[in-house]
Amino acid sequence: MILKKIGDFIHDLVRSTGGLACRSGSNSFGVYIPHRTDLQTMLQQYTARIDKTMGDRNITVRMGIYSDDGSVTEMERRFDCARLACHKLRHKYSTCYDFYNAELHSKELHSERLITDMDNALAEKQFKVYFQPKYNISGDKPVLSSAEALVRWIHPEFGMVSPGEFISLFENNGLIHKLDKYVWSEAAAQIKRWKEKYGIYIPVSVNVSRVDIFDPMLGETLSEITANNGLSPEKLLLEITESAYTDNSQQIADTISSLRDRGFKIEMDDFGCGYSSLNMLTTLPIDALKLDMKFIRNICTNSKNYRLVEIIIDIARLLEVPVIAEGVETRLQMEMLKAIGCDIIQGYYFSKPVPADEFNELIEAEIKEDDHA
Repeated sequence: MILKKIGDFIHDLVRSTGGLACRSGSNSFGVYIPHRTDLQTMLQQYTARIDKTMGDRNITVRMGIYSDDGSVTEMERRFDCARLACHKLRHKYSTCYDFYNAELHSKELHSERLITDMDNALAEKQFKVYFQPKYNISGDKPVLSSAEALVRWIHPEFGMVSPGEFISLFENNGLIHKLDKYVWSEAAAQIKRWKEKYGIYIPVSVNVSRVDIFDPMLGETLSEITANNGLSPEKLLLEITESAYTDNSQQIADTISSLRDRGFKIEMDDFGCGYSSLNMLTTLPIDALKLDMKFIRNICTNSKNYRLVEIIIDIARLLEVPVIAEGVETRLQMEMLKAIGCDIIQGYYFSKPVPADEFNELIEAEIKEDDHA
C-alpha cells in the first residue's frame, strides 16, 4: 500500500513535468524530470505532499538528486550519483533530500581509487604495521607485556593515508578480510623476529573484523599463520569489537569458542561503546576486556566517568578477566586506573604507535632495566 501510494505520487509528478519514472528496487524509485531553476522550492512541495499522503505513519522517504550540469554523463551514471547522495542521508533526520555535489564526487573518486589500489598496495607492502606497547601496571612498576598492531598505508601518491579513510571503506565492501590477513601475517612474523633477536616473546593483539568472524576458514587461517612462524596461538591476541557481538551473538560465541579451543586469546575491544547487554557478558567466552578510550579521557575530571570505569573493572573481576585501558595520556590517568585495579594500559603516556624498529628501543630499554634490577 505504501509503495503504491508513493508510485501514484511519482506518476502524478512525471505527468505534470514531462518526465519518466521507474521502480528500481524493492523500495526505491528512479525519477527523471527536466531541469528547472525552482527545484529547491518544488522539493519542499514534493516532500509536503508525500508527508500528507503517508499521514501519521512512521515512514521515512529519502531523495538523492543529481542535477544536470550540462555534461554528457550517461543516464545510468546520473542515477548512480543520485543514489550515492541518497545513501549519504542515512541516519540524518534534519532533511529528507540531498544533492550530489563536487565534494561527494571527489570523495567517491578517492574511495574508488583506494579500492582499486588495494591489491597492488598489499603486493608492494605499502601497508605498514605499527605497534603500540601495552604495559602491565599491577606491580610496583609498569612492565612491557604486549603490543597492539595498527596498520598505516603509505601510498605512493597520497602519502600517509589515515586508517579512518580506508578501514571503514574496506569493511563496507568486504576487502577488510584481505587487509586483516596481511596484518596477522606481518604481526606474527614480527613476534618471531623479536624472539630471535631478544630471546623473549612480545604477544601482539590484532583486529578481527565482523567479515572475518563469518569466514568458516578463520580458525585454520590463524592457526596456519602462527604455525608458520613457530608461535603458540596465545602469542597472537585477537581483538573483536564489542559491537560485533550484537550481529549474531550465537554465531559469534560459537566462532570465539572454536578459536579459544585452538589456543587463541580473545580481547573484547571498545567495551562500553557498543550495545551488548551485561547479561551477554556472562555467556561470551572472552579473555580480556578492553576499555574504550572515551571512558579514560575524562576520568580525572569527571566523577561519573571515574565511577563507571570502577564499575566495569568490578565486572571484569567478576568475570575473572583482566582489564586493558587504551588512550592513557597522563601519569595521573595511569595512577587512577592502577588505584581502582586496572591491569594493563596503553596510550601516548608510554608511546604512540611506532614502526617495529622503534619498538625495538622500548624492548631494549625494558631488558636493560631488568638487568639493573
